[in-house]
Amino acid sequence: MSTPDEVTSLIRELPEPEQRELLAWLTESLDDGWRVAETAPRYGATPDLRETFTVEEYLALEESSSERHEYVAGQIYAMSEPLQPHKLISGNVFAPLHVHLRGSPCRPYMQSTRVHIRARGDDYLYYPDIVVACGQTRDEKKRRFIDEHRLVVEVMSRSTERIDRREKAFTYRELPSIQEIVLIAQKSVLVTVYRRAEDWAPEVLASPEQSLELKSIGLALPLQQIYEGLP
Repeated sequence: MSTPDEVTSLIRELPEPEQRELLAWLTESLDDGWRVAETAPRYGATPDLRETFTVEEYLALEESSSERHEYVAGQIYAMSEPLQPHKLISGNVFAPLHVHLRGSPCRPYMQSTRVHIRARGDDYLYYPDIVVACGQTRDEKKRRFIDEHRLVVEVMSRSTERIDRREKAFTYRELPSIQEIVLIAQKSVLVTVYRRAEDWAPEVLASPEQSLELKSIGLALPLQQIYEGLP
């Protein structure tokens, strides 16, 4: 076994949980400095061998697919099913947002709503873990979008942390309505928040006694509450 195709074939034969664990390991930086050379799309994320796809082709794929995909400047990436810690943290954040925003013009959405961004001459369509929007939901040909995004929350896994911290954190800033971007780690108590009003300077919170102040919606969340229920 020496070719990329042979490696790919073996990986695809693994059960899905083992695939996710292996791919998470492959995409991390190893202690000796080695990194995997190929990106995740090789392992089933891209539906065929073409170099790029149009937004319309991506949207058509989403309508017929049982998996969710994100669109990044012509490339399509499959999203793996979130593991239990990811779901727990997302729920711990979403629940108080939902209560706090009830009766206001703003609403929180979790995982199932796309955000469309036009940045640097390219299109990006993401599914944030949580997004707060204060405008109307648009249905274009039965494809759901939202406008006036104010707050974005991403819960990071080992396999997505670099993308969340670099690509997504910078691309979300291109939406003029976005006021805050929050990145939440899973393996340890670590929350990073960026605010437009503070020129996107990061504020890092790393103690359960601290609180995440969401200035864009007027709500403070104790980190202990965010990580409640995790071992």
